[in-house]
Amino acid sequence: MRITRPDLEGSQSLPLPATGILLAGGTNSRMGRNKAFLEFAGKPLIERSLAVLSSVFEEVLISSNEPALYQAYGVRVVQDQVLGRGPLAGLVAGLGAARFDTAFFTACDMPFVQEGLIRYLWRSLPGYDIVVPRAGEGVHPLHAFYTKSCLAAMEENLRAGRHKIIAFYPSCRVRYVPIEELKVFGDAAKILANVNTPEEWAALMEN
Repeated sequence: MRITRPDLEGSQSLPLPATGILLAGGTNSRMGRNKAFLEFAGKPLIERSLAVLSSVFEEVLISSNEPALYQAYGVRVVQDQVLGRGPLAGLVAGLGAARFDTAFFTACDMPFVQEGLIRYLWRSLPGYDIVVPRAGEGVHPLHAFYTKSCLAAMEENLRAGRHKIIAFYPSCRVRYVPIEELKVFGDAAKILANVNTPEEWAALMEN
């Protein structure tokens, strides 16, 4: 295992010694089609997300149980070890497969993922196992950094059937980044927004 912590003096343009993982394992039941291939600015969401992650991280992975769908992108696809357990299983599989000690996860249905905001979260990592944006009482666990020190707590919850991601947070050192800190990057709520239905997709594209 390669143990690496953030270099706060590093260049903003250099790839970070961490793994960026795109979660593309949802059922897409409410959308009615694979959200990773929704068209945004003339290209599928997955292409934009992979481009952002590739510009930020030394390693990029896709978490999906349908690897054949993503072969054309030349990115390693990691499958869940236990199926039907939701995003937590994707976090466990992705973090376990990551070459680096630290991994950033983002969902494939977030059209406005932004490099600057990701790098800002990275700089908040020293001393923590998790760095996650928070808006009021809600958090964005699928746009967050996790270190391998979280794996034991993640796996324990998975075995116990506790599939809600934040259920294992009390076992880890968590840095909650208020959404107000992120407004320097624009409309932080929009950047962190994801879509689940055609109506949500249409509304997000109009704003």
